[in-house]
Amino acid sequence: MSKKKTVIPYTITHEERLALLEAHNDLKNILQTIFDCQDLWMSDIKKLEHMQADLHRIFKFVPKQDDAGHRLHYADWILNEDDTSEDD
Repeated sequence: MSKKKTVIPYTITHEERLALLEAHNDLKNILQTIFDCQDLWMSDIKKLEHMQADLHRIFKFVPKQDDAGHRLHYADWILNEDDTSEDD
């Protein structure tokens, strides 16, 4: 028995699309460097961190919380709408 997929429309701005396009192209270039050189530039690490931050912001990803309300930044993140914190 297969589950029915829920489709939730999501609107992003043109600026967010451009940020995602830049992230895509940076990721493509970083991966090509890794494939070609079997190495990674320190500047690529900064770009990867920036891409992760763009994904948080654009898609509204947030860290889970433990029972005491502390954010678990090391754990898998969740969708903002699934966040059960009351301090939003």
